[in-house]
Amino acid sequence: MRQRHRLRRASIVAGAGAALLFAAQPAAAAPTDTVFPIPVVWIGPSATYLSNGDIEYVTASTDPAMPGVTRFTGTPYAVHWRNLSTGAADTVLVEWPSVEVHTGSGTVVATVTPPDYLLAEYSGLTLLTGAGAWAVP
Repeated sequence: MRQRHRLRRASIVAGAGAALLFAAQPAAAAPTDTVFPIPVVWIGPSATYLSNGDIEYVTASTDPAMPGVTRFTGTPYAVHWRNLSTGAADTVLVEWPSVEVHTGSGTVVATVTPPDYLLAEYSGLTLLTGAGAWAVP
């Protein structure tokens, strides 16, 4: 009699475990934000001959729910990206507040510069080109 109860309990526990496994939804990975570790730094003369300029960080965001897509967030700078896994490359002007780009899945690297119109308007000079790398699902 005891053997029968043990077998019944074991089958109930196994059945409950199997039901939980089949009913459980797969875990979804969270979106990832990568702030470029090297900021864009540019400088230009102002009307009062004191220097002005900007130091700006750009963020690349990816979401596993949108494979192959990167969202760039920041002020209007030019992002020159290259997918090292596929060889695809392009330049995009980040518009406020962000822009989505189909970079493709894989390892992506990018440099960031002020757009030509900004440098021309302020007679600016780029001191440091921003840069970063991230993985796109």
